[in-house]
Amino acid sequence: MTKSIRVYVLFFLLFVLANCGFQPIYKTTDYNLNISDYSVKYQNDPSYIIKNKIQEIFNYSSSDSMYIIDLNAQQRDIPLIINTNGTVSKYRVEIIMYFDVYENDSDNKIYNDIVRGFAEYLVQTSEIQTSEKYKQAIEIATQEAVQMMSTKIQSNIFQSQ
Repeated sequence: MTKSIRVYVLFFLLFVLANCGFQPIYKTTDYNLNISDYSVKYQNDPSYIIKNKIQEIFNYSSSDSMYIIDLNAQQRDIPLIINTNGTVSKYRVEIIMYFDVYENDSDNKIYNDIVRGFAEYLVQTSEIQTSEKYKQAIEIATQEAVQMMSTKIQSNIFQSQ
């Protein structure tokens, strides 16, 4: 009899713990908000790497989108470690995005803000390897900035509804 009670208690505990109520906070599909509801318009002409990372997240079709993001992306390369002979052995890549969000088919500005993304890379012995590390750092910094931007936009639009 005690063995069957233990089995029932175990199943009860598993059932209670499995239904604890966890829900992701920044899920992009909740409340009918979708990343494809946004299109991006550039104020400047960022690099190809930055555009590709933005394109992975946001839609470019302005006719289907509910919101337009007016984006100004800037990139800075900051030397972190300078050797005694004047060469740089470590850089930080900083991507700064200034953005305004508008409703499609209107000039009604909903939200504006600034986001930043950072990544660091070491200068390699080969120029090809250094170039690859540099591209990876740009991708990582852009990914950070775009994720922060999408989170801020989603949060602000949800709060205003």
